[in-house]
Amino acid sequence: MSSQVCAPALVIRKGCCDDVHHMLPLMRQLRYPTTFSVLKERLRMLEDNQQHHSLVAEVDGVVRGTIFLKQYQTHDMNRPITQIIAMIVDEDHRSNGIGKRLMSEAESWSKDRGSSQLFLSVAGENSLSAKSFYERMGFTCTGHRRLSKTLA
Repeated sequence: MSSQVCAPALVIRKGCCDDVHHMLPLMRQLRYPTTFSVLKERLRMLEDNQQHHSLVAEVDGVVRGTIFLKQYQTHDMNRPITQIIAMIVDEDHRSNGIGKRLMSEAESWSKDRGSSQLFLSVAGENSLSAKSFYERMGFTCTGHRRLSKTLA
């Protein structure tokens, strides 16, 4: 008999509207007021939008985190920038590398699409811990609640 312990499998993949069962509880942890049907329809709309992207983090086949991205390009920009609209890791699964992996994949998606910068705003009761997390990921404070990171 083997005494080998297997670590949980963490997979980062593109989110889809079929993830709504797992995403709804995550959105509620953010205190985001929505219903199953509304969230499913919004996720379906985002799937076909080239400027939006969502990623989910699965641990042993169960979604434990998600990140939503939106890329912007305007007339006064040489290169587009990407906003992190929302990121949440299930409260019971934090400090296990899930957020770090989601951020890494978000950076890759943004760079692959030519973005020069990632930016976000922090708010709410977890803003201090969220700000600290993003600073560890290389973001700098550029305003009261805004943080950004230049992409190479």
